[in-house]
Formats: sequence, C-alpha cells, structure tokens
Amino acid sequence: MKKQLMIFYILLFLMSGLHSKEVITLAIGEWAPYTSSTEKNGKIAEHIVMEAFALENIEVKYKYFPWKRARILVQRGDELGTFPWYKTPQRQKDFIFSKEAIMVSKTVFFHLKSLNLQWSKYEDLMEYKIGATLGFYYTTYLNNQGLEVEEVPREEMNFKKMLLRRIDMVPSDFYVGYNIIYKLFTPQKAALFTNHPKAILHDRMYLLLSKEISNAQKLANKFDKGLLKLKGSGRYDEIIDEFMFK
Repeated sequence: MKKQLMIFYILLFLMSGLHSKEVITLAIGEWAPYTSSTEKNGKIAEHIVMEAFALENIEVKYKYFPWKRARILVQRGDELGTFPWYKTPQRQKDFIFSKEAIMVSKTVFFHLKSLNLQWSKYEDLMEYKIGATLGFYYTTYLNNQGLEVEEVPREEMNFKKMLLRRIDMVPSDFYVGYNIIYKLFTPQKAALFTNHPKAILHDRMYLLLSKEISNAQKLANKFDKGLLKLKGSGRYDEIIDEFMFK
C-alpha cells in the first residue's frame, strides 16, 4: 500500500510539473503611468507585459531599480529583461528586442504657462535652459540636435527645478509628465504647468532581453506571440482604457 501511495504521489508531482507555469523576473524602474512600485494606477505597461506572457503560460515578477542600473544589469546578464525602452542602434547591438511594441510614446516639452514658448525647429530653442534625465534616450537625441541640457538623476527633479525657474522646459512623455505634475504639486501649482503641442518624438517602446541568457530569444518570441493574442482579443485596448482614462 505504501509503495502504491508513493507511486501515486510521484505521478501527481510529474503531472503537475507538466502544467506548471514558467516564472521569470524583469528589471524595471519608476515611470508612472507605465511602471511603478508604488502607484496602483501607474502600471499600464506592467499589466500589458504580464498578461501577454500569461497567454504563453509564463508568470512575470518584477524587481525595481533606477533605470540606468536596470539596463546595465540586463546587459550583463544579471537580470533577464527590462521594459519599456525605445529602440536605438546601440541598444539593438546590446540587447534582444521584442518585435512587437508594448506601446507608443509621445514626448513633448513641458513648461510653465508664463513662458510663451513658440518653436518649429530646434534652433529656436537655443536661448532656453532645458532639463533632462540621466540615461534617457531624449537626452542624447536633443544633444544630437545641437542643444545643451542639464541632466538630473530623476525625472521629478526637473519639474521641481522648472517651478523654481532654474530651467525653462523639460522633455517628457505626455502621460508621464502630467502624472509627475499632479503627484508632486498642489492643484494650484499644477495649474501653472502646460506642454507645447509639438511632439519631439513619437516612438515605440519595447521589451529588452539579455543576450547573455541562453533562452532569451525564445522568451522574446513567446512575448511577441502573447502580445499579438492580447491585441487581437481586445484586452489590450481594455487595459489602456482602464489606466489612461481613470
């Protein structure tokens, strides 16, 4: 009887293993409303990635780091992957990219309403003090346009500097910028900010995986497959509606 019971438990264990989910961990940072360790409504990209992988029977867990550290850890192979990142030639050399974009970001200049900002070309911005965030793609992009920027480690610091009139403007994702403004300031101070309607960048954001991890390409393929399923089912649009329009 004991032998039969032991065989039963062994078979049960093996059968459960066939249906168990693979568990992966991704390294991300604070960039609400796309990713956040603290804000309930700041996890739109996290939910998209989590549900896309779930459709391929993969469970996702998250670790939070400063963005530059997250990128370095993944590049070295200490962490599996990170998101959401823009595609650049250098990053394409350093990482495996998902084929499917998680979302599309619109980057604009934020400024105080007291500044009558008019610009059509980057030469028009030479007279202004521009803030930027260390390690962010738009920092290099603006440098390449001939503009000098003052870098800080965290994006929130730029909006505080702008309110103190230490800088004139700061580039930021449209949704991220307003999320920061309404989180940091009172309604009276938040009302002092606006954004210029002209987009600096319209860019897609992707999942990056480490080239140092053997099954990373296989996981990238599964993510693409799951994300296509998510978009095709209508659930992708539901997630965006849930987070963006609350």
